[in-house]
Amino acid sequence: MTSKKNLVIIAVLVLIGVFFIRAVSQKENTIEQGQLVLLELAPVDPRSLMQGDYMTLNYAISAPTSTVFSDSLSTDFTSNIEREFEDAVEKSKLHKRGYVLLSLDKNNVGHLVKMQNEMGEKAANQIYIKYFNYEGWRFNIGAETFFFQEGEAEKYEAAKYGALRVDDKGNSVLVGMYDEKLKPI
Repeated sequence: MTSKKNLVIIAVLVLIGVFFIRAVSQKENTIEQGQLVLLELAPVDPRSLMQGDYMTLNYAISAPTSTVFSDSLSTDFTSNIEREFEDAVEKSKLHKRGYVLLSLDKNNVGHLVKMQNEMGEKAANQIYIKYFNYEGWRFNIGAETFFFQEGEAEKYEAAKYGALRVDDKGNSVLVGMYDEKLKPI
């Protein structure tokens, strides 16, 4: 009886290890082979007492002031941005999960084209990134926090763009920050 319990425990631990290694491997693959995309940032506060120095990233494309974003919402919703979460999601044409289609300029800066539920056709200079819409009026792409060493906050205050690597399935990994001259910080 005890040996069966031990085998079950070992099997479960091995499965957890396999899933963890697979997830890490997928992220490493995205970092190595994914396309570089720069997204313009909106200003935020770079401090957390519990976690140390970090930046919560607010991408310009995910703000309700973005025309493509607000065009994808009902007019009833955009006229009253402060509705409760449930009402906002219900009135929004956006689903909780989907894809943002970006057009990349010559510097790989992403510009919002449209949002949709599934990946579709795209031009050579376009790329899809997965989004998550849990707030109703704003969407996330899963790379909204950038941690850095304590004492380097001033260095990252000059950040104008978040640098992401994006794979062909729309998965993204935040790999760094860029200044207004498109140079890595």
